[in-house]
Parts: sequence; C-alpha cells; structure tokens
Amino acid sequence: MGRLDHRRTWHYEVAASPAQCIRAFAAAFTGKGGLGTKAHWSVRTAADSATATYEGRAGMAAIAGILSQTSAQEGDTAIGSQVSFKIEGSDGGRTHCSMWLASSGRSGIAGLLGVTSDARFIRPYMQAVGRELLKLDPQTQMQSS
Repeated sequence: MGRLDHRRTWHYEVAASPAQCIRAFAAAFTGKGGLGTKAHWSVRTAADSATATYEGRAGMAAIAGILSQTSAQEGDTAIGSQVSFKIEGSDGGRTHCSMWLASSGRSGIAGLLGVTSDARFIRPYMQAVGRELLKLDPQTQMQSS
C-alpha cells in the first residue's frame, strides 16, 4: 500500500465465507497495532458489511500528539473518520469484498489540498485488513481502483 492508497477502493477475492471476511476486517481494526501508529477504533458489523470509526490515537502516539498543538489538532479533526467494508458477493467458496475510506477529517491548508488528517494512523489499519484476509487464504487476490 502506497502513500495515497488509503484514498482508493480495495477489492478482494478470498476463499473464505462472508462471515470470516467480516471477522477479518474487525480483527484488523481491533488488533494491537504498532506502538507508533496505534489508534482507537470502534467497529460495527452486519452480515454483509462492517464499519470502523476512528476514535483517536493511542499509546505513544497519543502522548506525542499532546506535545504538539498541530499534531493534536490534526488528530482531533480525524476523529469520526470511517473505513467501510462490504461483501459484494460469494460464489463457489470465494467471497468478493471491498474496502474504502468512507469519510475522513480534513483540516487547515492540508484539508484544502485534499490531505486526509491522520492518514498515517488510518493507513496501517487498512493494510492490516489485507494481512488478515491473507491469513484466511494465502491466495487472496487484491487490487485497487
């Protein structure tokens, strides 16, 4: 996943059930994360979809944010950003699903330029979804649009 890939829609084809794919998405957003990029997320799931809502930084990242007014403001603006996951269909034991940044906070001049606030905290969790799906099926196919 590259620098702006959090702005793309990710499509997956996985040899797993829709329920397993939803659980993998939830696991990615409720996992421990890295020390420097840890964030708090609330996750809502349904039979064919899930949404993760960003609730702010955690761990050392939260402490660092307190020390910088700009960083703290950026983090506060991103609260409420949402990543959505949807089951597009299932056939022959394979599930087709997609994930995208459904809404994001944007602030200041960066927001005017289309930069997502706290993208560096959101992106690792989106990357974790791909890793969780690969645990279900090492042959998972991923592409972005």
